[in-house]
Amino acid sequence: MSTSVKSRLRVALLIETSNRYGRDLLHGVHDWVSAGERWSIRSVEQQRHSPPPAWLREWQGDGIIARVDSDEIATALKRTGLPVVDVSAERPASEFPHVGINNRAVAQMAATHLLSKKLSNYAFCGDDRFLWSRKRGETFMQVMRAGRKSCHEFRQGNRRPAAGSAGEMDLLVNWLKQLPKPVGVFACYDERAQKILEACHQAGLTVPEEVAVLGVDDDELICELCDPPLSSVLLNARRTGYEAAAILSNLMTKRAPVSLISREIEPVRVVERHSTDAIAVNDGHVAAALLYIREHSSDGIDVSDVLRAVPVSRTLLERKFVKLLGVSPHRLIKRHKIERVCQLLVESDLAIARVADMTGFESASYLSAAFLREKGETPRVYRARHRSTKTGKV
Repeated sequence: MSTSVKSRLRVALLIETSNRYGRDLLHGVHDWVSAGERWSIRSVEQQRHSPPPAWLREWQGDGIIARVDSDEIATALKRTGLPVVDVSAERPASEFPHVGINNRAVAQMAATHLLSKKLSNYAFCGDDRFLWSRKRGETFMQVMRAGRKSCHEFRQGNRRPAAGSAGEMDLLVNWLKQLPKPVGVFACYDERAQKILEACHQAGLTVPEEVAVLGVDDDELICELCDPPLSSVLLNARRTGYEAAAILSNLMTKRAPVSLISREIEPVRVVERHSTDAIAVNDGHVAAALLYIREHSSDGIDVSDVLRAVPVSRTLLERKFVKLLGVSPHRLIKRHKIERVCQLLVESDLAIARVADMTGFESASYLSAAFLREKGETPRVYRARHRSTKTGKV
């Protein structure tokens, strides 16, 4: 037994458990360990921006994965002399190998989603204390301006009210009231988006008809508690944790020089709920068709099924779709089916044939061909690129 214990590498995880992103990082580390590593893990209850734990000074370990959010934590970690992998995104540069989320890709995905709603105006609500928020805001604004879209940004000013205070809520309410409507608001993360929804209620603004709201992290508890339920960009923190564990394993077992590796993990998709579940169209036929497609796209439907639910001629419906949405009903059905495929590929171990059956494709080969045309890669490649482990069924 003592030999077994000695053979285990001792790894500390300084990662918060208070939000989905932190928990998914930990799940990713667990995925790596479950694949065959022998680690003895020290993981204690941790909050963001907590000071270095007192036990770190005397801890006899082999490596650390941490959210290095401050110079204080960085200094404490350097003093250990141990290999460290940083999974934070709050500092311009890290002294350690680093794995994080591609925040510019997050903003691009958010912009694409809100632009698909054909709204007249767009806005970003961030928190300029954080680098990752500033990156998301800069990219979102750039995308909108490049497309000549009206885009606004929430500015807190020098006299910043306390987070969650009545003063902060008053600022949000006044800002939302002044925005031209309808408007799509991209919030830097889910808790910020939750505050925006609360401010909309106080301002008497309807969601999503007047204000469509999109967050980041897809923290399901927060998103489902929101009124209405919150749409959110799903990050791949699980893969981030897995990649960080892989790098740390290499550093610990091979005693490789600590090189400043920096990897950015792409976000997965937008998980749409009611807060953006509307397109700014005043046409009743188009609105009804959109609702039907959204609810039944995985049932193997085609345009004829839509027409049975929406009593209008095919020619007229297609003309309205192209005019108002820039896409045909057939194309929109296919797009919804592919997005459902993406979800199943990343979030399940289902075989491709089963995914095809669940999303209304005739066969795995037909799905693969359609997916390749839409995404530019096969379902297997897409799954491998987004999954954190190598054990998923294909």
